Amino acid sequence: MTVTLIALSDSHGATLAGLPPSLLDALRTADVIVHAGDHTEMSLLEELRGMGQVVAVAGNMDSTMLKVHLPHRQLITVNGKLVGITHGSGAPLGISHRVRALFPENPDLIVFGHSHVPFKGVVDGVLMVNPGQATKGYARIVVGESIEAELVSAQTR
Repeated sequence: MTVTLIALSDSHGATLAGLPPSLLDALRTADVIVHAGDHTEMSLLEELRGMGQVVAVAGNMDSTMLKVHLPHRQLITVNGKLVGITHGSGAPLGISHRVRALFPENPDLIVFGHSHVPFKGVVDGVLMVNPGQATKGYARIVVGESIEAELVSAQTR
């Protein structure tokens, strides 16, 4: 059995209407939607929740309401694998290492955002995925006996 995560970050909007149709289609296929912060408004998070199970964290550009209701860091278990989620902070240079340092638990996967720069790589033994800015792309992550992650360019129609 596998679990499909669709990860997005930095959507910077009040609704899903501004996101590419290909991303919206992908969200409908997700077992779990992961949002790594900077939704900006609670209304966008509520729309995502209307699509299915959502795990989300707050980002630096989120409204006060989101920052009050969402953690800045989460650890969840997906199909027996430990997954860390955070937004990230600071300059793009070195962000993957700064984010990795936030998770001494050594999860199997860390999903983050903030830089708007898509990234998939291994840092200190942990698979790290930044889906980039939601208007430009997302990540499809399949969690089974192993974890397979793909960065997907969100083509607009």
